Amino acid sequence: MTADIVIAPETPLQDDVRAMVAELNAHMIPLTPREFQFQLTVEQMARPSVTCLVARDASGAPLGMASLKDHGGGLGEVKRMFTKPAARGRRVGAALLARVEEFARR
Repeated sequence: MTADIVIAPETPLQDDVRAMVAELNAHMIPLTPREFQFQLTVEQMARPSVTCLVARDASGAPLGMASLKDHGGGLGEVKRMFTKPAARGRRVGAALLARVEEFARR
């Protein structure tokens, strides 16, 4: 159920978003061969060409995030998509991807 989830663009420089990026890195880096690691840093996610979307519950706690990197010429790339383990199974990822698609079409 996604009715209680709010997804909005936010700065990735917030402590709770930084913590999610660290959690994502801790999970993905050991699973990904070095030559295929293309993750953005939090600082890169804060650039004007990147939109960081954060999913939060009704209390404001972060549930997940996804970023859209604008490559220009109508091209975009989904980056840094993550749902916190405790929020999995609630369709947070699907809701995030739908919002990324909305922003990509603008």
